[in-house]
Amino acid sequence: MKKILFTIFRVLIGIILIGKISNWFLNYSDETNQILNAGMFTLIGIAYLVGGFIWDKKLTNIIFLICGMYLIAMNFIGNFKIYKSIIGIACILTPMLITRFSPEETDEK
Repeated sequence: MKKILFTIFRVLIGIILIGKISNWFLNYSDETNQILNAGMFTLIGIAYLVGGFIWDKKLTNIIFLICGMYLIAMNFIGNFKIYKSIIGIACILTPMLITRFSPEETDEK
């Protein structure tokens, strides 16, 4: 079941990526771009929600879960100036930076 869900997730990411790249050449309408953006941020949010359950540290789990929930919810929140974008960028970058700079644990002695 996990393998099937991961395959579906990858296909959806591929569709969004193809849509975003084809927008450069086909110039989709604003509504289509909003749908592509909502799909992209929702998929990133789902990835962060799932990633929030694999860490050992509770603080890292909470950060991943909060960022994932915000990225999903921001698609349904009205536009409140530039703050929505700044918080969204922070929610995308924070989990990436945590995974990049977190120490790798090995079983070597």
